[in-house]
Amino acid sequence: MNGPVTTFAHPTDSRFAFALFVPEHPPASPAPGLLVTVHDSTRNHLACIERFAPFAQAHGLVVLAPLFPRNVLGDGQVDGYKFLCEQGLRYDQLLHEMIDEATRRTGCDGTRFFLQGYSGGAQFVHRYLLLHPERLRAASVGAPGVVTLPDERVDWWAGVRDLDSAFGRPFNPALLRNVPIQLVVSDGDTETWEIREQPPSGHWPVEADRLRSNRVDRLRVLHRALLGVGANSQLTMLRGLPHGQGPGPAATLAQQFFAEQLTVQI
Repeated sequence: MNGPVTTFAHPTDSRFAFALFVPEHPPASPAPGLLVTVHDSTRNHLACIERFAPFAQAHGLVVLAPLFPRNVLGDGQVDGYKFLCEQGLRYDQLLHEMIDEATRRTGCDGTRFFLQGYSGGAQFVHRYLLLHPERLRAASVGAPGVVTLPDERVDWWAGVRDLDSAFGRPFNPALLRNVPIQLVVSDGDTETWEIREQPPSGHWPVEADRLRSNRVDRLRVLHRALLGVGANSQLTMLRGLPHGQGPGPAATLAQQFFAEQLTVQI
């Protein structure tokens, strides 16, 4: 299949869905790569995929945008997907099943893929990065509200000490070092009214700084923590944009970043 964006039900759990954009490519050409873009709290998965469609057509990439609806367990919860697990429901595994279905439908290579998200989507992205670094060619993390740090002194979701018992996979900094990571936030993204408190960690040496931290502060701390475990992280600052104006510019920066990685042999 190829052509316009199409939405499919999850292959085994119809509470979830995913949209695909498939570039036109000659039948004899190599299997296209895969780019996954994750929606924010508004569940704007079609807007996410449309931002990446021209880039994907130019570079021969299939784009997959999952849809993780609100209230899937009937308890009013809206943030479960951001933390990868909700009462035993594993959102990382749901994504893997969507990728398997996309591979079956399109012939794309989903072994390793590009992953991008903004705001709530960025919460999913950087936690997936910490849990499954071996699956990623590169990750772009745009302005998450709260962050999980690669800190083996504190438990999930503040850190990664109990990752093995929580997810059946230990934290592996050696694999994390293989993934190019782009962190993006605007210096104007300073409102804190809609983000929950950042939990304690040794990466916040001054308690007052943690308590009053905004998205800029939190991404800077994440950047330092990633560098501290040897990860290949770069922090890019947008200028003067409030949070709601960041998705488009962050996606543009992600495309530039991913284009650089496409020249790297995998």
